[in-house]
Amino acid sequence: MASTLEHAELGTVQPATATPTVVKGIPVRAGPGIIGARVSHLEPTPVSVPATLLDIDEQAVLNYQMAVFCFAFLDVVSTVLNIVAVYASGLKWNCWQLLFILLLVGPLCGLFGAQYLKRSLVLVFVATCMVKAVIQVAYALYSFYFWTILFAFLQCWITKIAATFWWVLGNLTKERRRKVLEVKTYETQRVYW
Repeated sequence: MASTLEHAELGTVQPATATPTVVKGIPVRAGPGIIGARVSHLEPTPVSVPATLLDIDEQAVLNYQMAVFCFAFLDVVSTVLNIVAVYASGLKWNCWQLLFILLLVGPLCGLFGAQYLKRSLVLVFVATCMVKAVIQVAYALYSFYFWTILFAFLQCWITKIAATFWWVLGNLTKERRRKVLEVKTYETQRVYW
């Protein structure tokens, strides 16, 4: 045994006289206690459950779905706060305040589009994200403050996530979208890039 280990460590060839050792493994089920020890003789037999197999596009849709839903919710909250702030400051309603109310439709469509995998609703969210990104980038370039630049980058990032979700959602047919909505056991990986 020691000479076998020595030959393995040095990478040399072993003499052909030794017969290789055969090891037989016994599958054990992991659980509490000592691995391989039987807890009870009355254990039920394991039930096989068919695994849900998803292709790459379906997995991508599930991964982006939660991210877009969260970003749309945050967009609803921030847009409502902007509307309330304008109303509380006593400014007269003009075209910018009405634009914020129209931009509230987009995140609401994003919420429902992500939840029910409706591509047309996600497109409305992407369009409003693009409009908000253009406005925030223009304001960041005009004011050149750190926070406005940061929020402009944030809005562009959210727009990229929503647009990628819309694009990946377009790769699925309506039947495959219905199948993805029915999947409950798939563990999603949240995507933020």
